[in-house]
Amino acid sequence: MAELLTVALIVVLLIGLVLAVVVLVQVMRRRKLEAGLRERAYSADPMAAGPSLSDPERIATGDVITFDGREWIVRGTLVMDEDGYQWREHLLDASGLSGEVRRWLSVERAEGGLEIAIWDRVPGSALTPDATLTHDGRTYRRDEQGRARFSAIGSTGTATDGTMEYADYVGDGDALLALERFTAGGSWETSTGQTVAAESLTILHTA
Repeated sequence: MAELLTVALIVVLLIGLVLAVVVLVQVMRRRKLEAGLRERAYSADPMAAGPSLSDPERIATGDVITFDGREWIVRGTLVMDEDGYQWREHLLDASGLSGEVRRWLSVERAEGGLEIAIWDRVPGSALTPDATLTHDGRTYRRDEQGRARFSAIGSTGTATDGTMEYADYVGDGDALLALERFTAGGSWETSTGQTVAAESLTILHTA
């Protein structure tokens, strides 16, 4: 009889110990969850728009930009410098199983404020700088032309640094056209573009 009471007591103690462990685990999980919720409540959302989070002037290689219904990875950046005046051109990549999808995003702090434009390269174009150009049935007038030093960060398809030439054009509405070449005497690369609002970009900065 004494042995049965001892066994029963041991069983009761084991059950109590198991229940205590279960309660302790639940309490620890609860505290961890509450701590996580507090941290999230006081932390900045990296996908939120705002000057310190989704900042076009902070775009860097590896950032993820949501625009036009796609997520684009910044593969590389060209930093242009024309006598101290700087602007940046970022290579965006949304390539996948459907094929290669790449665009360029230019960010420039001009007198009128921040100017952002999205660009598509035009393969096989034979355009060269002139006062006016016609492309795809649209006429563009020259807005700027010059030469700048450039340095490349990440993957851009250019040399790591050097001198480039450019000619920028504007058409009706927000239509843009640009010619660039990155080697002396080389061929001109043609791109068509349009201005975009900073609010249309959601930027996940990786640094």
